[in-house]
Amino acid sequence: MNGNQSVEPVVCPVAVEIGTKAWSALLEEVYTTPKPGLVDVYSNGAHTDMDLHTFEKSAEALRPYFIRMAEQGYLLQCSPEDLFHEIRKTGILAETAMYQATGGVNTHKGLIFTLGIFCAAAGRCAASGKNSYTLSDLFQMQREMTSNVLKKEISEINARTASSNGEKNLIQYGTAGIRGEAVQGYPAIITLALPTLLEGIAANHDWNRVKLQTLLTLMSKVEDSNILARHNQETLRAVHQEAGEFLKNGGAYRENALYELCQMDADYICRNISAGGCADLLAAGIFFVLLMNGIAK
Repeated sequence: MNGNQSVEPVVCPVAVEIGTKAWSALLEEVYTTPKPGLVDVYSNGAHTDMDLHTFEKSAEALRPYFIRMAEQGYLLQCSPEDLFHEIRKTGILAETAMYQATGGVNTHKGLIFTLGIFCAAAGRCAASGKNSYTLSDLFQMQREMTSNVLKKEISEINARTASSNGEKNLIQYGTAGIRGEAVQGYPAIITLALPTLLEGIAANHDWNRVKLQTLLTLMSKVEDSNILARHNQETLRAVHQEAGEFLKNGGAYRENALYELCQMDADYICRNISAGGCADLLAAGIFFVLLMNGIAK
């Protein structure tokens, strides 16, 4: 089979497992509570067009597409770059399903891109004949799939063609957004999200607090495209400082941390701040923990 042919209507158990873990990661992210400015169990954060149920409906609509992208990785006999081109077609269908489920609200567009890539990469690694594969294998496959394609796309973006928030941010601020993360091999996941998640799990901390610690770690460092799109670099730097202070004072594991995060949530709602890019990276980190047989339950 070449990369231009469709996947046979056969559901691979491996693909179901991978895609279902992507779906679980979406739910694990939105159930993490309280998240400053973000949708969670307690509040809609700095959003008026979505709530917890919007995210649940979106996740359910996307589940079969994550399974399909994992299946494409497992079955398609094509180059990594051609695999990326194929799953992007599935990603467009996934976006349509998301918008239909949410009444036109963008809940998970960034994660369709990121988790779609890694579902396909995991499917390809699983089909490689190895009894098991490592995180290193996954990230290597991700780079082989995306690096050249996305570098070219980023180089061709200009003020006339920029349409998405990420592309407009590139023109205005020089930040490459989620495509830049992919080109670099997702350093925010490797150096921030995963180490924080695994450290919290190893210390047997409460799982919700582990996820909150990870989110605030990301918020203290990441060039969040959602914050830039809503505001500017000054606001982004303020979020970095505020999240950094929270971590410096003990982070999510101290006794009064949840109360402080609720206060931060109220403040971010008033200031219309939403670190949606960091939330996506948290979900991706959770996906890896689930995929590598972590204890996230």
